[in-house]
Amino acid sequence: MCLVRPLLALALLAAAAAALGIRDWNDRPLVYGTAAVFDEGGSLVGLTYVFGGEALYGLPWRPGYVLRVAWGIATPSEAASGRVIWIYDSSVARDVYELGAPGGGKIRTWVYPVTVVVREAGGRPAAGCYARVVDAASGGRWVNVFASTASDGSVRLYQAPATDYIVSIYCGGYLAATAKFSVQRGAPSTAWNYEIAVEYITSVKVENAP
Repeated sequence: MCLVRPLLALALLAAAAAALGIRDWNDRPLVYGTAAVFDEGGSLVGLTYVFGGEALYGLPWRPGYVLRVAWGIATPSEAASGRVIWIYDSSVARDVYELGAPGGGKIRTWVYPVTVVVREAGGRPAAGCYARVVDAASGGRWVNVFASTASDGSVRLYQAPATDYIVSIYCGGYLAATAKFSVQRGAPSTAWNYEIAVEYITSVKVENAP
């Protein structure tokens, strides 16, 4: 009889972890990600993938365990070694306070919409150029967006994790500009916006440029 309550508590914790909804900063379903559980010693004890804000299957859970969520589809070895972009970590008090606790049924993550606007030096939107946006840490393993700029010169990322980025702008087949920007964790804003000025370079054409 004395074992019933602890076992019931563990079962409820496991059920809560299995039913956990994972969202972005603006409370929209996370498009995809990797949820991992670590034990008290820091060893990986469970991993599942997130699609449309829901985990594919439940995770082991008990007091002392840590839930971390990474952006993208990470392998177990990448998650275990930390070669990922963590967008939630229940061992960080700020994450639990601002984003929610694992046992609460839902957590948010440090993932935001991002808009990059490309303008010519005179301020006119650089429409019809191409922007390649990659995460700086891996050079594109986790974030690799390649898109044409709209009529207002913008490229929009629906969901982007908080990390450092590198942007390469191609206009008329030439590499016109490169720039860096960062999306910060814990920002109070609902979105991030960056502007990049380009000056057309016509002396060196990049091989296989769009």
